[in-house]
Amino acid sequence: MNPPRRQPPDVRREQILDAAQQVLLRRGPAAATMADVAEAAAVAKGTVYLYFTSKAELLAGLRARYFERFTAMLADQAAATPGTSPPLATRVEQLVAASYDFALANHELHHVLFHEAGLGEHDTVARARAAVAKLVETGVASGELDVPDPGLATDFVLHGLHGILVAATHRPRSERRRLVGGVTRLVCQALGAHPGPVAGR
Repeated sequence: MNPPRRQPPDVRREQILDAAQQVLLRRGPAAATMADVAEAAAVAKGTVYLYFTSKAELLAGLRARYFERFTAMLADQAAATPGTSPPLATRVEQLVAASYDFALANHELHHVLFHEAGLGEHDTVARARAAVAKLVETGVASGELDVPDPGLATDFVLHGLHGILVAATHRPRSERRRLVGGVTRLVCQALGAHPGPVAGR
């Protein structure tokens, strides 16, 4: 069923972005057109141009939304403070599991936006680094970690996790438990923390 003709601007914008994502995943950024997006969103082509003046701006909108969702996924980890957060091993497990699920759910979109369309992914790395840095800083502050160089430890964990997640997107989802548990233990060992029991849901 077609969406109602009148929608709040924020709702309509999301509908157009949803349609654009579907079109890009199906046709690729080079072949996709604004007319394709309008058809997929069940709106007039002119309506799409009211929100996005060009395909480049539409891609930028999808990129921004990707970052917003990625940041929301990391928010709980970044917001934790000493004395109120769960044990470090639990927070590592939560970060690994959430990152794995996000990477798997957004693998195709990530490839289209940052590889096929050639958009920069610096913001993704910067936001992930901030979350890992907060994890390390909190562990040092709580006495759970004794890390001589927190910056180096942050980069080591970040790039190791990124490499594992890239490889994991090409593996069966049934390996989730083994991957989450294994990576959690490796990160805890690298940081000199005791992993404890890991759920690896």
